[in-house]
Amino acid sequence: MKKIVFCVSFFGMVLPGIAQNRLSATAEVKEVTVYANGAQVQNRIQVNLPAGSSDLVINNVASDLDERNIQISGPDYLSILSIAKTRAEDVQVTNPSHQKLKDSLDLFTADRELLGNKLDAARGALQILTNQNLLGGGDGKIDIADLSKLVDYYQLKSVNLNKDISALSKEIEQLDKRIAKVQEGLRMYTGNGGQLKLQITSARSGNVSMEIRYMTSAASWQAYYDLKAASVSAPLRMYYKAGVSQSSGVDWRNAKLILSTGNPAVGGTAPVLSPSYAVIRNLDEAIFANLSVQNRTQNRIQSMSAKSIRAEVTADAKYVEEVAAPAINMVENQLSTTFDIEVPYTILSNGQPHSVALKEFSQPAIYKYYAVPKLDRDAFLMAEITDFQKLNLIPGEANVSFENMFVGKSYINPNVTVDTLNLSLGRDKGISIKRERIMDQKSTQVSGSWKRQVFTYEIKVRNNKASEVDILLKDQFPISTDKSIEVELLEAKSGQVNTETGIVTWMLRVKPNETQTYRISYLVKSPKDKTLDFN
Repeated sequence: MKKIVFCVSFFGMVLPGIAQNRLSATAEVKEVTVYANGAQVQNRIQVNLPAGSSDLVINNVASDLDERNIQISGPDYLSILSIAKTRAEDVQVTNPSHQKLKDSLDLFTADRELLGNKLDAARGALQILTNQNLLGGGDGKIDIADLSKLVDYYQLKSVNLNKDISALSKEIEQLDKRIAKVQEGLRMYTGNGGQLKLQITSARSGNVSMEIRYMTSAASWQAYYDLKAASVSAPLRMYYKAGVSQSSGVDWRNAKLILSTGNPAVGGTAPVLSPSYAVIRNLDEAIFANLSVQNRTQNRIQSMSAKSIRAEVTADAKYVEEVAAPAINMVENQLSTTFDIEVPYTILSNGQPHSVALKEFSQPAIYKYYAVPKLDRDAFLMAEITDFQKLNLIPGEANVSFENMFVGKSYINPNVTVDTLNLSLGRDKGISIKRERIMDQKSTQVSGSWKRQVFTYEIKVRNNKASEVDILLKDQFPISTDKSIEVELLEAKSGQVNTETGIVTWMLRVKPNETQTYRISYLVKSPKDKTLDFN
């Protein structure tokens, strides 16, 4: 049987004619391609068509489907005369079972209204009964006999009213559950989303299978990662995942998922190829400007030399990829990457992210500790990865675990212009760092109109872990931008000094339970009537 595809773009236009049959069908979601913003949904319907003209109402389609790009395929003896987007309440479903549910819903709704009125009346009567004026609470007087009768009446009536209120509340609660169940049954015929109304003609009668493709903007996916390292001598395990969410009004049940990093903005107009021009662009500045403050700091750590720090994994080792269940076919195109997931997923239309496993990698990494005690007293464990372009990563948050303990969140930004990727694995409390200023009588001296100040800081690093660690330690001395201020570095023993930035770097290897001490000292000469500010 030949198939014919109809690309419809004349929505809202209904051609004249008399439809002899009114039919309805429910679209079944078979495959969804999800983009960063939007999704293309492929549906299938089965309907028994008579020969001639018919009005076909298709339920269970996205409420915000893109009317500019709908594709419908079916047998070549079918012709689609018009198509219009409608709402569920605008079209009558002809299925007898649907009508029975609708009748039940009308009866339950009427009963619910009646019980609600009775409950309001009981609560109102109880409120009147508790009015203090009825028991002589006002200016009037009442004798003991009448008061006794009123008290007896109040007790009896109050008990009965509270009993009625409790019973009515329980009945309403049970009835609300029945109404919700019937409404769920109705959604099997009308769906939670929108509807399509088709006017079609068929040259023959019989059971027909049709496919419908449309775009919806109420769907998205974001990459996120789980990073796990058992120790500094073990490879870094990376779990590449996706959070898929949608609120199209239609549940995707047992549907095939395809995740794409491409642009979903596809239209019906054929593209026009324009000339391509080669220009020079400073890509490094463009990317660096988009990084968050955290990412800027993280990627500046790239000055850490792998050669000067002990590598637990050989530099020429290649990464080992382990495919996690479900099986994923990853295809990298020139402009995008797609993940074809073989196992079907159910994504409900509730806007909540649904976790989808994509890939699992066991990636050799060079582990190193990084510390800037002037800014933070903790040491941070970093993992340096080379050849990360082969992993096809995209920006996303990462949950980090080290030594079987969750240590926090990080961010993976593979859009860097260097050949290594530095990932922060969080703080390690097993390393203690203390930085304090050493003061003496010669710290500040005044002579004439000048003031000489000596700043000396002592940094102590202690390794409380059971194995030796390599640490990249950084501190700094100020750079003068004023001719009246002179700065001289006095001491930075065994440290690498960058005179342009004022940063001093030490490469440490600290044994278990060992404490190492380092000093940085510098002299600042300035006018005595000026106040210095080191930013």
